[in-house]
Amino acid sequence: MQLQDLQIYTKLYEQHSINRVARLMGFAQSNVTARLRALENEFNVRLFNRSYQGIAPTSNGQVFYKYAISVLKATEQVREKMFQNQSSPKRRVVMSTLLFNLLVTQQGKFSLAENTFDLLSSTAILQLTDETVDLVVTYANFQNPAFQQVSSHNLTALFLGCQQHEENEAPFLVNSDKHCPFRARTLRYLHQDMAAVQEIDSWDSIIGLVKAGKGIALLPDYLMAREDLVQIKQLPQFKVPYSTFVRTA
Repeated sequence: MQLQDLQIYTKLYEQHSINRVARLMGFAQSNVTARLRALENEFNVRLFNRSYQGIAPTSNGQVFYKYAISVLKATEQVREKMFQNQSSPKRRVVMSTLLFNLLVTQQGKFSLAENTFDLLSSTAILQLTDETVDLVVTYANFQNPAFQQVSSHNLTALFLGCQQHEENEAPFLVNSDKHCPFRARTLRYLHQDMAAVQEIDSWDSIIGLVKAGKGIALLPDYLMAREDLVQIKQLPQFKVPYSTFVRTA
């Protein structure tokens, strides 16, 4: 059993769909099925009941989910602790503006005394070649072979407007970065109708326009309290996964 097997299992438990997990993690559906069967064979139990509606955990599956979460969390803590103990006086960290505002400014998970920060777009992060970068935190589909993923979390994303928002009057605002997942989910909801959106190249500008009642945008839910915004109730919400990667080469 590998750590990736536990990551796959937790996604299956949370998504209730082998096909959806395969798409989210970039695997073939047959590979996800094979890893699940390998786990069930190793522990000699059935972890999920299968049906046309998807998969549902058995009682053993619920127990195994708690085990998988505890192992993944303990592994993440050990990795981050070991990385912090390295001799480099300051880490160079790359992340997006939205993640910086949450993880550094609001939650204080990264110390300004121990890290320097580069705030880049998803496209720039995907094209990253700078060998002096130690850590990357991104919601882009980052697959740089010089880095290893050490943790994964989700942002809850909602369509937000100002307190005085009036329906059908404000345009949808999206980031002009073509690899931005908030942009991708907005366009998917709008069936790729570019006429319905306004592209803006700055998150600060997008947030400012939303606060001024000039548009609505898909944004992390932490901005509701921070920027005094409201959820547009009739519109869907999404989970946007983001991961932390450390340099290994």
